[in-house]
Amino acid sequence: MIGMKIISKIYETEEVSIVSFEKTPAQIGFISELFRRIADAGINVDMISQTAPKGEKNNLSFTIAGEWVMEVTALAARMNSGIKPLISTGNVKISLYGEAMPEQAGVAAGVFDLLNAAGIDILLITTSDVDISLVVSSANADRALAILKKAYLD
Repeated sequence: MIGMKIISKIYETEEVSIVSFEKTPAQIGFISELFRRIADAGINVDMISQTAPKGEKNNLSFTIAGEWVMEVTALAARMNSGIKPLISTGNVKISLYGEAMPEQAGVAAGVFDLLNAAGIDILLITTSDVDISLVVSSANADRALAILKKAYLD
């Protein structure tokens, strides 16, 4: 591990939309039906984030390519759940990858500290053991990407 960079790749995806549902049923039925409809329409979902249940409700967010916003909104409306999605368009996903991440504590904290110091808010976060993916507004994307690349790849 000595000399190995913790983050080996940083890349971006433009025109990302966040679709969020607040106070959805915490049972799997709503999620299953929603994602089945989206899959059947041929729409690729990327990041998925769900809060822990609060009673019988939770919040659910996911990202899609911006071109699919109207279709996903229509699919959600046809579910007759009465729950309307909140949409945030024109965002950028930044992904940081590193096979050494599982052996290093505080990688996410370091990323968050850098963006906080620059005054850049994160709109959505998902992680795995070797990846941190975050969505920022397109207005902040170039600056966020430059800061993260300087800190981790230079």
